[in-house]
Parts: sequence; C-alpha cells; structure tokens
Amino acid sequence: MDKVTVSSKGQIAIPKQVREALNLMEGSKLTLEVRGQEIVLSKGDAWRKLRGAGRDIKKDFLEFRKEERELEDSRS
Repeated sequence: MDKVTVSSKGQIAIPKQVREALNLMEGSKLTLEVRGQEIVLSKGDAWRKLRGAGRDIKKDFLEFRKEERELEDSRS
C-alpha cells in the first residue's frame, strides 16, 4: 500500500506505479468519493455506474399508475 502526503495546497501525488497500472495521463479525470474515513479515487465517472438504474423504477411506477386508473374507472 502506497502512502502519500497532502501538500499545503491540499494536493497529493499519485505514485508512478499506480498511474501506470491505471494508464493515467496528464488531464485524466478521476472521481473522488468519501466513504466514512476513506477517500476512494475511481477512473471514469461514478454516475455512469448508475446508468439505467431507474429503468425498473419507472416501469413499476407506470404499472402502478395503470392499475390505479383501472381501479378508479371500475368504481365509476
């Protein structure tokens, strides 16, 4: 496990072996996430992991609304 030091400006340097392992170049974008007392850096955008996550929720909601409308119509 590599250790890094935080500079007076709040910056850290990513060790060379880590940069090479992840193919990080100047200008590479990383996502920073705080998990309790940990800082997690990820290559790429974290929001991409959520892509499509709401699809099932939308489907369930639309089915629920359809059933509610049918119930309301049957009461009329």
